Amino acid sequence: MRFLFRLLVVATVLIGFSYHIFAHSKKAWIVPDETKEIKNPVKATKDSLDRGKKLYETNCIQCHGEKGDGKGSLAETLETKPANFTDTHMMNMMTDGEIFWKISKGRGIMQSWETVLSEKERWDLVNYIKTFAK
Repeated sequence: MRFLFRLLVVATVLIGFSYHIFAHSKKAWIVPDETKEIKNPVKATKDSLDRGKKLYETNCIQCHGEKGDGKGSLAETLETKPANFTDTHMMNMMTDGEIFWKISKGRGIMQSWETVLSEKERWDLVNYIKTFAK
């Protein structure tokens, strides 16, 4: 009887811990409040969009997909699914500053681009990514 009780306690703890880990891995990607106020210094000109497209095709398409729908060639292998940039509701909820911060900092399997791409390149990516939701 004592063994069954211990087994039940251990199982309960493991289930609770597993739920905690699962819940946090699926959590919304919350960015610092101050990033919402950051203004995009790069106008969404044809040149900026062309540069952003090249960067996207080189660095993002494998996960986020050709159409920006989060269905890239690697998407199925990822535990956390890539963002769907064609989701107009989601994209309208984010400011340019929030998108820039997410690109810069990364999360989980998505690397930080802060030290790989220049600030201007990251803003070009913001401009291009936003075109998927139009």
